[in-house]
Amino acid sequence: MVFDSQRTLAFVNTRLDRPTGLIDQLADRDAAAGWLAGELGYDSPISGRDHAALLELRDSARWILRARSAGLTPPPQDLDVVNAASVAAPRAEQLDGDWNSAVHFAASGSPDANNLTELLAGLASAVVNLAAASENLVECAADDCVVLFLRTDPRRRWHSKRCGNRVRAARSFARHRSGGPP
Repeated sequence: MVFDSQRTLAFVNTRLDRPTGLIDQLADRDAAAGWLAGELGYDSPISGRDHAALLELRDSARWILRARSAGLTPPPQDLDVVNAASVAAPRAEQLDGDWNSAVHFAASGSPDANNLTELLAGLASAVVNLAAASENLVECAADDCVVLFLRTDPRRRWHSKRCGNRVRAARSFARHRSGGPP
């Protein structure tokens, strides 16, 4: 399995602290196992220890990518977590003819779908690649949204049309309420 930037961001965005409350798709072992099965094809139950490792990797990856999007230095303790997970399984970085790099596991060409260590190593390596190569990584500009995404247009500020529409509607409401120009 190749961990592209969209899949990596889906992993990082499984926990969102919004003003309306916490959304955590990996909140408990059952939820985490369901997400792993749906997104990565991992179909085995996970232990409490594996769940803790998954959450630690996700949270550290999120801090690193948020630091990257803000132009800050990544927190050293989070770098340690991601780097330790990244070296946990043998893999190879490969480049295709379109200048795209991908992580492939050296032993079989793809991680074992039932080996969580290999899946986490692949995700960690993808976080490293995304943080190192992406100048277009940003956090949604809507006040109540913290989704990380890759900006495909320099003018894009929101991760979805819904967020952009909410911000524009709030601005319009504020202008009309204050008696300003429409």
